[in-house]
Amino acid sequence: MRLTTGTTLAHAEDVLRRAETTWTNARGAQDYYRALTDAVHETYPTLKQTFASPDLAAALHSTAYWNLLAIGGARPGPAVTADPDVAMSQIRALRAENQALSTEIETQVKALERARAELEALMKFAARPGLPVVYDTNMLNHWRQPGDVLWRDLFKQQGEDVPLTRLVVPLRVIDELDRQKYGQGDLARKAATAIRYLERVLRDSQPGQPVQLRPGVATLEVWVDTDDRGGDADMSILRCAADLDNLHPETGARVLTDDFGMRLRAQQMDLKVLRLPEDHRKKGTALDDVPPLQT
Repeated sequence: MRLTTGTTLAHAEDVLRRAETTWTNARGAQDYYRALTDAVHETYPTLKQTFASPDLAAALHSTAYWNLLAIGGARPGPAVTADPDVAMSQIRALRAENQALSTEIETQVKALERARAELEALMKFAARPGLPVVYDTNMLNHWRQPGDVLWRDLFKQQGEDVPLTRLVVPLRVIDELDRQKYGQGDLARKAATAIRYLERVLRDSQPGQPVQLRPGVATLEVWVDTDDRGGDADMSILRCAADLDNLHPETGARVLTDDFGMRLRAQQMDLKVLRLPEDHRKKGTALDDVPPLQT
């Protein structure tokens, strides 16, 4: 689940609770058509402003909704007829319409129930202790392994007192490492080493659960959200950091990167960037090792 920028968990929980109440009440309405249209009208704006993924507001404006809206709006009032066949036909039509309306209402109730489960999981995720630090792919390839970094000392050197560092590796980074390890040369070797390191450290943990690298100092986890694994890899990683930043308004999050373009994009998104000292870089990867171009 992803909240819109600036939305707090408390506000999201309140919006979802109100929407659940509205749609649950629609289940027991006498007039399903009015209940459906009123529920959409009442909940669409707040759901749109609150939830980016899943897009609960867009789901309200489903194809079924627009078709039912047209059918219900065009339906005639109850006709008085002495013809039993005509009367039965009208009754069947009304029953079919009510069944379709109640099915759409039930669909939205179920969608909100799934959203509730996702929000509760997100709240537990946000409640994990530590300052979130999001790794980009290059940091795992070309720099010291996370367990070899003295994180508390690193933050102290930058004027911050951070008792616990929460290292987060987006699933997109795992995808990138998997792709790189099947290539050729030094990068493939380093990507394979990074993957083996993560597998070894996380081997005994449940998917998405943090493990202690240094007791009371640093934890490591993989963010297993699968909603953002296509397109621009750097932007996917930055969106992960932005989500964590939004979930931790008091401390924010940090993006751990040595990539200049990544730093610029992070700054444009108002994200704080963290860099490791040069002596943490693996041998043979410093830019200073590259000979200057001959002119």
